[in-house]
Amino acid sequence: MKGYFHINSIELSQENLEKAYKFLRYAGNKGIEGICLFAGQMEETTFFIKETIIPSQKVYILEQGLMYAVESDVLHNLNVWLYENNMQLIAQIHSHPGEAYHSLADDRYPIVDSYGGISIVVPDFASGEVSLLNTAIYRLSLNKTWDKLSRQEVKSLFKIK
Repeated sequence: MKGYFHINSIELSQENLEKAYKFLRYAGNKGIEGICLFAGQMEETTFFIKETIIPSQKVYILEQGLMYAVESDVLHNLNVWLYENNMQLIAQIHSHPGEAYHSLADDRYPIVDSYGGISIVVPDFASGEVSLLNTAIYRLSLNKTWDKLSRQEVKSLFKIK
């Protein structure tokens, strides 16, 4: 079975994390959600994030809340770029206006949908400290549910360089 369950360490530079937060704050200042993607390469049980990707996205302000969407042609071009650069997506990071949690839309429409993939939700439009410890982080299980990682699991899994 393909996926990322064998990955027990994800290395992420502070620079790549800050790039994501900068974009999420920019979107948040406009009162909208945003999404970024983390791409890189696997070596045995470690995944090295090499790029923070900010895909072209559409945003919606609906009665039910805020929403972003990345259109199919953008995803296609992203997949071509990943292939040409020998990279894979392991995580997505997006913002919420308030509490960090995985919404029904987050559950149903992830971009990163490989088993063991990561979904990071940043509260308050990323207005706080740049840190994964202030977020809600989920990992996609074999039965396609997003399981929330404990603070200790986040500390163990992620290595910020």
